[in-house]
Amino acid sequence: MFKKKLFWGILVALMAIGIVFYLVGSKMSPTLSEQNGQRPKEATVFFHGYGSSRNAEKSMSQYLVDHDYSNRRINVTVEKDGTVTMDKTIAPGDKNPIILVQFDDNKSQDFNQTAKWVTTIMTKLSQQGIRSVNLIGHSMGNMAIAFYLMNAADNGHDLPKVGRQISIAGTYNGLILANPQSNSPLSADGEPQTKTEIFDRLAGLTAYYQNHSTQVLNIYGNSTGGSASDTTVYNNSSKALKYFVRQPSTYQETLIEGADGQHSKLHENQTVDQDILKFLQN
Repeated sequence: MFKKKLFWGILVALMAIGIVFYLVGSKMSPTLSEQNGQRPKEATVFFHGYGSSRNAEKSMSQYLVDHDYSNRRINVTVEKDGTVTMDKTIAPGDKNPIILVQFDDNKSQDFNQTAKWVTTIMTKLSQQGIRSVNLIGHSMGNMAIAFYLMNAADNGHDLPKVGRQISIAGTYNGLILANPQSNSPLSADGEPQTKTEIFDRLAGLTAYYQNHSTQVLNIYGNSTGGSASDTTVYNNSSKALKYFVRQPSTYQETLIEGADGQHSKLHENQTVDQDILKFLQN
């Protein structure tokens, strides 16, 4: 009788252990399958500024890799004729792939054309299983993002949705040299008292943000003190982005002060790196 009770006791215990392992395994299986076979569904895409290259994106993207946000960086090149090439394809097991875009025509200010190039990139990502993107721009790279959002982001149901947008040193009311009035005071909602041509051309951004739920982080630097600029862009020009972002999209901003808040140093700044990582992980 004792042996029979012992047998049943052991059997029940083994069954209980088996159930526990099954439940734990079921909860872990999505993570394991993503590591061992499923393609990622989200990517983070960097866009450089005027006259620059993907080299401006490497420090920020390396920080994300070093801190285990991503395990894959892919170079995307847009040739002057608009041809888009990728040096790797997104593969099973990739974690939050980072896309480093380089525009060979890196001084083009035909932002409607740039938007078409970005659309081609997004189409290629969609074809490789990407359903959501985080877009990060420095300086004029933010114009590539802005005109894409206005002109093309809604043109195809298969294009990845934009979950997060990070603007670094944005030029939403122009540049210091080209647009001295870009230091115009802003209202509480970010509207400049004096608007430049580029600000007026961005009017369509409002509708985009009102019709989407995109989280926006605006990073800008004041390396000069009294003039409130990063030597290339007045802070008020960067902060004018706030005017366009409406609910259900959200907006927050971060000021980087001191020498490392200079325009080009912002993409080599560890505080900026930390802010990017924190925002992407939220």
